[in-house]
Amino acid sequence: MKKLLLVLFLLIIVYGCYRIMIKEHDVFYNINKYKIHEHFYINKDHFYDITITKNKENYTYTINKNLSKDKRIIKSIKTFKSNNLICIVPIYKKDLDLNIYCNLNNEQVSNDYLLKTYNKDFKVIKKKVKKYKIKYPKSYTTKTNYKKLSVFQKNILKDDNYYIWNYKGVYSLSKNKLNYKKILNYDLYDNIMSTTVKNYYVLFENNSVNGIKKVYVYNSNNNLTSFKLDKVISKDSYINGVVDNLIYVTDRKEKKEYTVDIFSKKIKQIDNNLKYIVYENDKKKTLSKSDYFMEDQLFNKFIVDNKITDSRELIKVGNYYYYFENSKIYKVLDTNKKYRTLLLELEDIKEWNVYDNKIIIMANDIIYSYTEENGLRKIIKSNELKYNYKNIYKVGKK
Repeated sequence: MKKLLLVLFLLIIVYGCYRIMIKEHDVFYNINKYKIHEHFYINKDHFYDITITKNKENYTYTINKNLSKDKRIIKSIKTFKSNNLICIVPIYKKDLDLNIYCNLNNEQVSNDYLLKTYNKDFKVIKKKVKKYKIKYPKSYTTKTNYKKLSVFQKNILKDDNYYIWNYKGVYSLSKNKLNYKKILNYDLYDNIMSTTVKNYYVLFENNSVNGIKKVYVYNSNNNLTSFKLDKVISKDSYINGVVDNLIYVTDRKEKKEYTVDIFSKKIKQIDNNLKYIVYENDKKKTLSKSDYFMEDQLFNKFIVDNKITDSRELIKVGNYYYYFENSKIYKVLDTNKKYRTLLLELEDIKEWNVYDNKIIIMANDIIYSYTEENGLRKIIKSNELKYNYKNIYKVGKK
């Protein structure tokens, strides 16, 4: 009996260690003729990428929740249909907020897309699923006029801060504050040397032929500071991106790459002259000097993957690809490129980017944000954006 208890105790210890150490798993199972692929992984938080298929139906989504690394988290699937629209509500073994996922003409579409297009069949299905207390995306039309801007403050997420350059200074716009700070005594139209670090707006003063020496740092509390770089970098420089709060800057003329730390006010040249650092999808890699200087190395640049789309506007963030095609923006899961989800449709998109699974879009004279929880929302409207929008706006994170 003692031996049996000892073996049982050891098995519990081994299983506990396995549960602690496991970082990723894949599970395949069936419910009501639906095939489910459940991919669990840890990337700072716990995530489950879920793919559900049945005949021509396909549903892909991600759950960000610590479920103690459980497997087979779905216990049943409820199906609802109205004409060409089919929707499902997965029911979980543990207490999770429920959501509805829909296929329109055999293509997955976001709930916000169905709401924005006033889909009549979705209205019918919403009544049928009322008991599940599903939360739907919501946007607000109320706006505040601030100087020459119209700001939809209620649509701004609580941790976001938008910065708008107006040639001499910058607007800082958040859910609770609207500020403006003059920085320069002259007009700067080609504002290419600016970025954000957390909730700080950073501007490299680039008006002198002798190079860049001064850096301005402005935060959402309307405080402006500045410092001088220990090394002058040439006017022909550009910002690669920001990683771990360090600004990566490349000097094309001198063929050098630097990091700038706005907190220590230090600039450091990347030491190894034979290797230059780039980041793709938050992953670091190095390039030779010849490869590095073949083109500008932007950390958030568009990529190409013909397995997903012929569009050259393809961005990868985390486990998802996002792309723009015919006024529509889609997303595709990295581990299942066969199925795509239509997120939104918007005319006259001039440019767009993805920040932490939040899409920021410039269309006509309006800046929009899109998240799947909150849908497509107007953030800022300005007539000036019709004519000049390149490097005008930035998004900071508190």
